[in-house]
Amino acid sequence: MGLFRPARTVTGPTGTWELYVSKTALPAWKEGQGDFGSSLAVGGFAGAGEGFLIGAALSLIGVIWTNLLVPLGRFLFFLPVSFIRGKRSRAIRIEALNPFPNREVLLWTTTVDAKERVLDEIADGLAQGKIVHPIGAVYSGVE
Repeated sequence: MGLFRPARTVTGPTGTWELYVSKTALPAWKEGQGDFGSSLAVGGFAGAGEGFLIGAALSLIGVIWTNLLVPLGRFLFFLPVSFIRGKRSRAIRIEALNPFPNREVLLWTTTVDAKERVLDEIADGLAQGKIVHPIGAVYSGVE
């Protein structure tokens, strides 16, 4: 079992489910709240000269900054914290992913000791088309 490979793959009536087991909850990707469309009004409408080009360039830089660079920096900053928390924790996350036709992710949390038994019960339930609630695990629902 590799780091980014599913622990199990199950085919059931609702599709093919990939079961991933991890101790780490990755930080969420949160985009900024900037509104850079209004900066295009610096030079008026298209063809108004340099003002429009400067406004468009500043708007593009703002969009890249808020939607890509700031969230990436935040993600990379909190990533080591997530790994450290995962190493110290005895909790195991089991995520069931059904990528087609609509992406659906189900989440259970269990302990290190009950991991294999809970994983077996989840795999059997998804093969039958059911969402199970194994003893020793907490079902958190759709992620």
